[in-house]
Amino acid sequence: MSSQPFIVNRKAKVGLFGKSKPIQPKELSIVDFSTNQQQHLIEYDDWEASSLSPDGKRIIIEKPTIYRGTSKKEISVIDYQANQVLYNTSSYYVFDTAFNTSGDKLLIVASKKKPFCYDLTSQQIVAELPHQIRLYEGDLDIHTDIFIAPVERLKGTCCVFDFKTGQTDTITVDTKARISNVKFSPDLSCIYAIANNNILYCFDRSYKMIWKKDFTYLGKKGGEINASDIFSSEDGKLLCLSASATETNPWGADYVVDSSSGEIIRQIEGYHLRGRIKSNYFGNQVLLATLTTLDLSTGLVSDEPIL
Repeated sequence: MSSQPFIVNRKAKVGLFGKSKPIQPKELSIVDFSTNQQQHLIEYDDWEASSLSPDGKRIIIEKPTIYRGTSKKEISVIDYQANQVLYNTSSYYVFDTAFNTSGDKLLIVASKKKPFCYDLTSQQIVAELPHQIRLYEGDLDIHTDIFIAPVERLKGTCCVFDFKTGQTDTITVDTKARISNVKFSPDLSCIYAIANNNILYCFDRSYKMIWKKDFTYLGKKGGEINASDIFSSEDGKLLCLSASATETNPWGADYVVDSSSGEIIRQIEGYHLRGRIKSNYFGNQVLLATLTTLDLSTGLVSDEPIL
């Protein structure tokens, strides 16, 4: 699990913003976009943002620490409205975490431990998951409380974990390569997946392919979208994927895709100091590392940062 500069939860209209001077706020902060109020978590000024629960009420923050002479990563799960620490550990190195829909359970992948599901209410491990699951490449269906994530090294394979039952299933789709990122559409009607062969897939909820788009025709570097996250407009009509560099642009390019067909409808060139896409935002906008917004429908970058 790597720290993130910020996370915006569009449904809850809440954002968790970390520190990355001089661009980011000086303190770890929570922003309520419905009221435009900002809450600074001054007591955690040496911590970094990591995750935000689907209801926007709980956060995960992290910081490096030394435990018994060994470098670890301390994480804390906090109900920031009640100022209550729900879970804290520095005894092992945590790679990935993922909340369930209500924010009372947590998937954890940690060093030298089998991935597990932790119940924050009972303070107990309630399920274990396969070793090769990669949570940070997965996504949660907030309606069914099912989390899907790729399996490392296996072609076209994902783990599907049910938070309600604690059971894990394995599904396989015909990608002919390992899946590097999987994301539910905003309306949860379909599933998008990027495979290591630089192909973007769209599957229905029965995991049958609806369409696929091969990006390799864009060139050796231009087609490299296998490390990209999958961003989208709020209405789900536009998808966005990124290549970190292309043959003609070391600052990379962002590809806006029609979610109904997979066709590329716009290529947006990066440039020095613009910043890469870091989070979904509202409307047709995504949020850049500079805290400015990029409009997927026009390719325009806002003049001012949001904070």
